[in-house]
Amino acid sequence: MTPVFRNHLDIELSVADRVIVAVDILSRTRPPLGRLAVGKPAETLLAALPRLFSLCATAHQVALLSAVEAAHGEQAGALTRHRRIKALISERLAELLRGLLLAPALTRSVLQQTQPLLQAVTSLQRPSDRDPRSRTETLSQIKMGLQAFGIDWTTEFVLPGTPLAMIMMAAEEVADGEGWRHMPSAHGVLSAADDRAVVTRLMDEGAAFAAAPDIDGRVPETGVWARHAARAASPAGPADRLAAKIAEIAALLRWIEAGESDDEAVDGDVLASYALGPRCGAAAVECARGRLHHVVELDAQGAIRRFEFLAPTEWNFHARGPVVKSLTGAMLRDRGDRNAIDALIGAFDPCVGYRLSIREMADA
Repeated sequence: MTPVFRNHLDIELSVADRVIVAVDILSRTRPPLGRLAVGKPAETLLAALPRLFSLCATAHQVALLSAVEAAHGEQAGALTRHRRIKALISERLAELLRGLLLAPALTRSVLQQTQPLLQAVTSLQRPSDRDPRSRTETLSQIKMGLQAFGIDWTTEFVLPGTPLAMIMMAAEEVADGEGWRHMPSAHGVLSAADDRAVVTRLMDEGAAFAAAPDIDGRVPETGVWARHAARAASPAGPADRLAAKIAEIAALLRWIEAGESDDEAVDGDVLASYALGPRCGAAAVECARGRLHHVVELDAQGAIRRFEFLAPTEWNFHARGPVVKSLTGAMLRDRGDRNAIDALIGAFDPCVGYRLSIREMADA
């Protein structure tokens, strides 16, 4: 039986004199995986994850496998780890591209034209050991599809006159407005250095922490911009975030094209696991939307005694988090400038849908 839960975000903006003065986010209701997993073999939960998470299913499976290994006091061998990283990177590439194709600036006809590109990226996620030629052909299709969409994967430039150029133009128009660019230092970024603190809190506090996480009161950002900002701190508006996403897509494709041989070159922190005590383990993976954490405790027979997870969306769409800070204080050029708001929310790429409402307040 499929559990019933509210799988969307409700975002309400309060606007006074064309300025967003408050942002209220009612988070989704997370699936009760901890309760459902108790007493079951890890393999049962592993098989259920793709049905519960249509996005980033591979990331969840790799995180769970790595956490269970850590609970047993084990670590994956070098070849297994490399295969997992390849799967994670292929999924990240696919998810980042899907995020671009959901941009409001794209027309239905353009979306239809990009379907072959998405299909090629999806096929890239399948195991390739049996037929290397098929993988080479898929890569060629992806490169041609990216060129047509507007990404020069060798230079990371946006090609003029392409669908992506339309999206960038819309994002730059938003950036011209007041209050749409914020320094990431305002809330910080989530990194592998935070893993121990996060998984310890997740083990100690469980679902309550996962629903509203923080690190010493901070609610850091995670995802593409956080990975970019960790290397070069600069103001972050919709156009900046889009440029970072384009650069990462190009970098991931270059890594795949180069033979996927250097895991450190693509992201040294893409996968980590931690032993937390007897029969307790945790793992963190860097997926498209940010850092995902799993914690697992096993009983003496190896069945799951406890399972907790924390997805990137809970950080970015926290009531005190990056989305709230980025929207608060922004000035709308027209009352209910929906495109600007959607561009900003879309830049954070939530793993679930959202419902947006705008409440006009009386001018002071």
